[in-house]
Amino acid sequence: MRCTSLILLCCGLTSAGWVSASPLLLTGEVFSREAQDVIVPLTTNWQARISHMVPEGTLVRAGEVVVEFDGTEAARAMEQQAETVRTEQARAERDVARLEKERAQARFQLQQAEINLKLASMKAEVPETLIGGIEHADNQLAREQAVTAVEDARKQLADKEKSLDDRVYQAGLDNQKNDLQNAWWGEMLESFSIQALQDGYVIYGSHPWTRAKFQEGDTVRTSFRIAEVANTQDLAVKIWINSVDRPRVRPGEPVRIVLDAMPETEFLGVIQTVFDSGSKRQEWGDSVYFEGIVTFDGKQPDGLLPGMSVLVESRS
Repeated sequence: MRCTSLILLCCGLTSAGWVSASPLLLTGEVFSREAQDVIVPLTTNWQARISHMVPEGTLVRAGEVVVEFDGTEAARAMEQQAETVRTEQARAERDVARLEKERAQARFQLQQAEINLKLASMKAEVPETLIGGIEHADNQLAREQAVTAVEDARKQLADKEKSLDDRVYQAGLDNQKNDLQNAWWGEMLESFSIQALQDGYVIYGSHPWTRAKFQEGDTVRTSFRIAEVANTQDLAVKIWINSVDRPRVRPGEPVRIVLDAMPETEFLGVIQTVFDSGSKRQEWGDSVYFEGIVTFDGKQPDGLLPGMSVLVESRS
């Protein structure tokens, strides 16, 4: 019995040693470290519909359109904004014209009141001995009334001028607001057409929840990365490490790389980075996976393209 236990223990140790020494196979993908991300632009309802995408794998040049989003809503909003601007401008012109007319009338009334004051003052200066006490008293009262009328007319004119100035100022603010809104809608509409900033290959992105690749007709949320323009100047391999295997993967560790497109050729590389934070990939189950980056030893292999699937073998 003791001998049997010893044999089983030795077998267990041997098995454990073999497992720890067995190669670790990691799934990966070639990616460009200088890729241009294509991000869903800002919209009023935080989502947009992809109306056009350059076919995946297409080599595009800087300045070419890569993705276009449906701008119907933004174009309609710009037309509504233009109609609102025309209505507000017509209302402002009508109000300004009315207030200018009222100001002119108030200025004329002030001139009339000033003339009446001059006449009343001349009459009030006539000596009482020449016209009698009653008429002299009436002239004094008329001058006082004329003075009050002038003051009232000046106040009316000041009020009309202030109303006109306020309306002109408000119209200016409305124009600035409308210009800003129109510019905002214009920028949004312009952002719906995304051009390549560099030469490179178009690689479609995957939905962060379903991992399904984006395609024309999809309705996507603002800030989603739906594609990238990847050049081939600085390529590396992105790997995904199951949380169970995470302790076995260390930066600086040499690895072997096999591309699915070139299964007969093996390349050497080094694990450059393993990120500390992990996340679930629903298409692979409930496990948490950590991202890592593998670089090639020496010269980058010929024929390498972003998006190629890779199998990385680690010896830890």
